[in-house]
Formats: sequence, C-alpha cells, structure tokens
Amino acid sequence: MSILVTGGTGALGFHILSGVTRSKRKLYSFSDEVPQPWQKVEDVEYLTGDLLNFKELHEVILKTQPDFVYHLASQSSVGLSYKKPFETLSTNLLGTQNLLEAVRIAAPKAKVLLLSSSEIYGRTEALLTTLHKESTPPNPLTPYATSKACMEILGNQFRNAHDLHIVFVRPFHFTGPHHSRRFAIPSITHQLVKMKHYGDEPVLYTGSLDISRDVIDVRDVARAMIQVLNSSKSGEVYNICTGKSYTFRELTEHLVDIAGISVDFRYDPSLDRSNDIPLLIGDPTKIMDIGWKPLISIEDSLTDLFNEMVVRKRLEIKLHSKKNKD
Repeated sequence: MSILVTGGTGALGFHILSGVTRSKRKLYSFSDEVPQPWQKVEDVEYLTGDLLNFKELHEVILKTQPDFVYHLASQSSVGLSYKKPFETLSTNLLGTQNLLEAVRIAAPKAKVLLLSSSEIYGRTEALLTTLHKESTPPNPLTPYATSKACMEILGNQFRNAHDLHIVFVRPFHFTGPHHSRRFAIPSITHQLVKMKHYGDEPVLYTGSLDISRDVIDVRDVARAMIQVLNSSKSGEVYNICTGKSYTFRELTEHLVDIAGISVDFRYDPSLDRSNDIPLLIGDPTKIMDIGWKPLISIEDSLTDLFNEMVVRKRLEIKLHSKKNKD
C-alpha cells in the first residue's frame, strides 16, 4: 500500500504527509522541485518531475502503485494567473489530465482527491453576504478559478467514463506554518520577521487589507482532506471552511502584535488584484456532517506561522552562507 501526494513540497502536502497513517504504507511526494530542509517529512520518498510530461507521470504511478492519490500540484497563485494564464490553465487542467490518465492505466483502483478552490464561486452582488454551498454554481473571475472549475469537470469525466474513484475539495483561504511566501499572509509575516530579527525598516507593504475571507489553518485543511479521501463516496464535493470571515486588516494587525513591534503601513498597488472578491465565506455544514471541524484558532495559526517563519529564515541564511563558502 502507498500514498502519493503531488505537490508534496507545499504547505498542504507537508501537513498531509505528516498526518496520514504510516503503518504498512509507503509515502511518496511528486513535485517539480527538490524539497528544502523545512519542506521534508521523515520517511517520505521525494520524486521530481514535470506534471505536463505524461511519460514521467506514468512511470511515477507504475513505481508507486498508490492506493491513495492527493493531487495538490498546481499553479496556485491567483495573482500569477493574470500574468501567466496559459501556464495556469496548462498546469492545472492538462497536468490533471496527465495524472488521471496515468492512474486510469496503471492504478485504476486508487482513490484520488482533486484539490479545487473556493475561488471558483467568484463574485455576484447577490452573493456578497451568502455562505457558499457546494451546490452554488461556479462563477470564476480569474484564470486560476477557471482552471479549477474546468479541473472539476475533467475529474467528473474520468469518474463517469472510466469509473475512477475521485472526490473534490474546495478549501477557502488557509494559512499557517510552512505556507509559501508567494501568498499574502506569509508575505506579510516574512516582512515582520525581517523587521523583528534582522533590522529591516519597520515599513509594512501590503495590498488592500479590506477584503474578507473565511480563513482556516492549513493543518485543519490537511486533516479534512485525509478524512474526505478515506471515507467519502466517489463524486462528492466538500467545502473546507469555518463559516466566518476575517478582514486581512484584522489578520495583519494580529501578526504585528505577535511580532511585538511598531510598524508603518504602506499601500502597494502592485500587490492588489483589480477584480478581487471583497467577501468570500463558505458553508461548512456538509463536511461537518462527516465529523470534521476546525480545531486550530486563527490566533494559534498566525502565531505558529510566525514562529515557523523565524526558523525557516534562519535555515535559509545558513544554507546560503554554506553555499557561498562552497
């Protein structure tokens, strides 16, 4: 028995690989990058390759013979999807096509989880204050959201045509330890770490802080995904969310309190997205009905993110110094 996590070097991959049951199971990660020390989980074999190369993916499925596949690998930045729409659609749609075709040929009994996104719900005036349900029709606004909505359709094609066991999850905004600095809250955290510990000027650069999101800890998301893949029928779709929201201003001010420093806020228009969704909240009823609920408070999530970022920064500096000496 084995478990394969594509995109296993990301935050979600790290916490899934840390959280799955290890007895009698081999654990594999497939990613396009070699893991950094802070991305590695003990007893995991890390494989590298290109999601858009079907031959490589087929060989990975043949080698690993997974019983469970968590497909997380994607171009996951909404902002970058504006700049690179072709790359986003290719990676998220054609990469999923390659994975599912490889599973169909080499491991047709595997259970597959496809990582979608709350971004597919988009924005309409009538839904600004609504908790989005799984039955809410998609209304994507960005290349990223479109790629994920199309990925769900593709997954259902393979499920219907080839009888693959495929389930879908739509996490809302998440953060916490190991989250990439490409995203807003970790980026803000990284700036604060450099101010606190490395003497950077106490000026915090952000985009708009007035958008609101249903925010959840990445470890709670990973735990939900494990539960969904272990227990849900093929074809099921689950929001992963809390049903309440925070503004980015609230989150940022809490991070500043954690850092224990005084900062000046500086608006950077380059960090804003022109048609950002002002409010995005999910209805967690369906996933709570299968016994899951969030366990980690937003305060603990942000504190753990800050502390892990301090450790990560020290490791980065140590590795950079070693590289220069070599």
